[in-house]
Amino acid sequence: MTNIHIVQDTGALDNACEKLSRDTSFAIDTEFMREKTYSPVLCLVQVANRDFSCCIDPLALESIEPFLSLLSASGTETILHSCRQDFEAFDTRSTLLPHRLFDSQIAAAFCGLGDQVSYAALVEQICDVKLAKTHTRADWSARPLSQGELDYAMDDVLYLHEIRDSLQRKLDASDRSEWFREECVRQLNPLNWQVSPETAWKKLKGAVRLPSMAHETARQLAIWREQQAVKRNRPREWILSTKSLLEVARLSPQSKQELGKIEGVNQGVLRQSAESILHISSSTERRNDAPALWHSPDLLEPAQRKRVKAVMAEIRQIAEELNIAPSLLANRNMVEKFIRGCHEVDLFQGWRKQAAGDRVFEKFA
Repeated sequence: MTNIHIVQDTGALDNACEKLSRDTSFAIDTEFMREKTYSPVLCLVQVANRDFSCCIDPLALESIEPFLSLLSASGTETILHSCRQDFEAFDTRSTLLPHRLFDSQIAAAFCGLGDQVSYAALVEQICDVKLAKTHTRADWSARPLSQGELDYAMDDVLYLHEIRDSLQRKLDASDRSEWFREECVRQLNPLNWQVSPETAWKKLKGAVRLPSMAHETARQLAIWREQQAVKRNRPREWILSTKSLLEVARLSPQSKQELGKIEGVNQGVLRQSAESILHISSSTERRNDAPALWHSPDLLEPAQRKRVKAVMAEIRQIAEELNIAPSLLANRNMVEKFIRGCHEVDLFQGWRKQAAGDRVFEKFA
């Protein structure tokens, strides 16, 4: 591939948007970096309609709002493969979302082509093209990008329209289009990729092993760490490692000297964060009778495990009958919640209720 159109100034962006706007269907992919940052750094946006394609360079542009406005315009469709990380990257530049989404990975699952099938696999199966695996570790923030890197990046959108058309025909033939569209609408919810610092503590790994008297300290430290990671735009583990955080919560250091003895609390952490960490450590109440914030999941009784196994078998049977990926209907965690008595799970909502939920509920509730 040669002569890839690269958009690096506002004039070129306006010109590209004018050409793209002649169609209502846009194939999109992104390249981003996040090894050294909390949020992904959007480095490249590859886009193609049926007649024009280009690479937009977000690092050279103050705003890509005109392009994102195209995607959000009424009557347009944005084609992506496995969209969540792309939306997370776009979210760093704008709150605009596509008007309508076609996620080819989700479509493939509804067409019985497998769970989380890769873009390369779909290109080979539908377009009879085997994509090169070069440049998978490219530094997309480097400039200039090589011709090989640009070719590799553009390959990720040039086949999406053909894939979309093929999968749409299958969806229509199997009467799955309505279910698929409903699932794509769910993917457009920002809660799928946004993390609130105030709730990040719930995912703190290893906290369940702390004594309950240390739980509130760990919660406050996790909230502080997430806030700092967002503010500094650095990975949360760079602010304070999880291992060190849990040790601070367990030992409750009251001085900089005590804090410095904890493994992983280096001079950088002490210099930048000792005051904040010690404030949390010293001001958080610690009581032997403090309620636990993290709980080990209750082990299922033998009879419950047997029912989980039976429900999972039923899910697989229904998926086989429908010729869709079983994971679209429910996962084990969802089924375990149901068996424990919780009916507020996705299996009993929306299209899943119609496809499998009613049948599972009638048989196992």
